[in-house]
Amino acid sequence: MIEPTNQETLEFLKESNKIEREYSKEALADAVQAWTMACLASKNDFSIEYFLGIHKRLMKRLNPCIAGKIRDCVVYIGGNKKVHLKEDIKLELEELVDSWNNNKKILMNKRKQDKENFIKRWHILFEYCHCFEDGNGRTRRILMNIQRITLGLPLLIIHEGKEQVSYYEWFKEDKND
Repeated sequence: MIEPTNQETLEFLKESNKIEREYSKEALADAVQAWTMACLASKNDFSIEYFLGIHKRLMKRLNPCIAGKIRDCVVYIGGNKKVHLKEDIKLELEELVDSWNNNKKILMNKRKQDKENFIKRWHILFEYCHCFEDGNGRTRRILMNIQRITLGLPLLIIHEGKEQVSYYEWFKEDKND
């Protein structure tokens, strides 16, 4: 079982919040609740409800109107307009759910690099879906670390600054493939 909170997970959650310029104690407390829920439910397969539960806990005080809800509005990511219908977003999320649930057992026996490549690609696809009006990055990073721990990999803590810049390169590199 994944340990819900320790010093390393608190550092991860704090840094994940910082990437989004969220420095409040309330946001950190909500991130801890989201992580704890994600850990406790991690033994089960992923589902859209699982994603919504994480998001709901992350956003409950920052923006309660959107907490735990798939977006039904246009969003801009890096200046690019994202227009997806709610039904299309649900289909993309189902594909992500199926991708993880169908591959996690197979990945257990793969090399570390194969595991990391799968998780990185999955993470990028979740970004492109951009299913929430806000809180996508923090939700995505929680899911990424749940995947990492499930596959026997250590937490990936992305610190604000240089590591954050390298992390954003993932999304640029993928567009060039």
